[in-house]
Amino acid sequence: MSKQPPLDKFEQDVLDESVPIQQLLRLVIVLGGRAFSEPLRLWARNELQGYPGPGMPLPTYRTITAPLQMDSHSRFSQGRNETISVLALPDVAHDLVSEQLPVTFSVGKIQNLIANQDPHTPFKFGLPGSAELARLMTSERSGQGVVVERIYWSVHASALHDILEQVRNRLLEFVAELRATMEPGESEPTVGQVHQAAQTINITVGDHSPVHVIAPHRHSATVSFPTRPHHRWWPRR
Repeated sequence: MSKQPPLDKFEQDVLDESVPIQQLLRLVIVLGGRAFSEPLRLWARNELQGYPGPGMPLPTYRTITAPLQMDSHSRFSQGRNETISVLALPDVAHDLVSEQLPVTFSVGKIQNLIANQDPHTPFKFGLPGSAELARLMTSERSGQGVVVERIYWSVHASALHDILEQVRNRLLEFVAELRATMEPGESEPTVGQVHQAAQTINITVGDHSPVHVIAPHRHSATVSFPTRPHHRWWPRR
């Protein structure tokens, strides 16, 4: 019985929703190393580990639209999940906060958040400096006796699930383009073919600048994954 070609197995896993995205991204990290593609490897690593720091450019699919909400109370009433405008925030926050929420969590954390949350209950993601903003808003409403407890983005689980779908879709685009660049009968792609296929993943950052994948000069070299005891492109199972 012949073994399933590695590329076939990877394509099957990408299409199989039960296969964790983390497993697929780990393969892409190794592939990026074999193909001398640091941007491809960096993208997969950031998806696995999360995007570090405010200076790290985010792919556009990781910025979602989420309404601002707040919880408050007064002597006579209690407010929960009250949607507010950015203009309702203190002036100092108007240029710093919007309804566009950058999601920097790793894909693993996103999956855990979705799995452990009631699908009908939105997530509450706190704003940077939300405690100080709540204090300022309470001060502004002191004449009304309103105490602002917390301010947050309200995020439905479907918005986080869409991020995972975007990652899987880009992996599928990568495999499809890889097959299109390979000659009939080829079982393993060359470095140049990986380079060409990676361009179609269409990873763009916040300013819509594409991530460019740089390939070495030896485009005819075959890309293979390291496994034991031989060095092959994809791990055989």
